[in-house]
Amino acid sequence: MQYHFRTEVRVRLPETDAMGIVFHGNYFTYLEVGRVDYLRNLGLSEGIRPIKDFENVVVSAHVDFKSPARLDDPLVIDVCTKEIKRTSFTFCFRIAHKRTNKLVAEGYTVHCAVDDAMQPIEVPADFRQVIGTFEGWGS
Repeated sequence: MQYHFRTEVRVRLPETDAMGIVFHGNYFTYLEVGRVDYLRNLGLSEGIRPIKDFENVVVSAHVDFKSPARLDDPLVIDVCTKEIKRTSFTFCFRIAHKRTNKLVAEGYTVHCAVDDAMQPIEVPADFRQVIGTFEGWGS
């Protein structure tokens, strides 16, 4: 997997559990931070809408935990789009400790483009084109 985008977060106190490590559920927030920053970087978001031209819903989310992160750890989140199908698209993520580059977690989210009635729609061509260009597909 090639990653062409990176953003950062710092572990905050409310994200840690009683053992002082990041609570597993908070990794999904980190994936969201990475995804929204990625889309914003590509000019695909607007205001509070992560994707300005169509709605989407998460239909699958997965994280594999590799090593713990703790309070104040600086983390880097690498993001890429793995694929865009007819109505869905998949983002992949890699989270590592910034200072040591030790892998903390890996994961992905699958999203479905939907209309106002929450029915699947085709992923718009402009979205495909912007991401394909950024990811280097077909070049």
